[in-house]
Amino acid sequence: MPASIDRIRKHWKVKPSKQDKGLELAITVVAYDNGLVQVDGVLINSTPNPDPGEGWLVAAETVTSTLVEFRKDAMKRQKKIKSEGT
Repeated sequence: MPASIDRIRKHWKVKPSKQDKGLELAITVVAYDNGLVQVDGVLINSTPNPDPGEGWLVAAETVTSTLVEFRKDAMKRQKKIKSEGT
């Protein structure tokens, strides 16, 4: 299950932005010549006869799910910063 929340959070690359003014997320997608697709080091369609179309759809779902989780962390950070400022 490539797009599980636990797997996303285990493999994502999130760090504070320059000058610690926010968060930075890097997502790496690799498309191999044999049709396999990888997102943040996790093969998406590693079956013996991968369907390239399905691999790309699941990769897109994984990237979207990663952005949703990233947004949650960004919102938590914003709330924390606001509460510390008052």
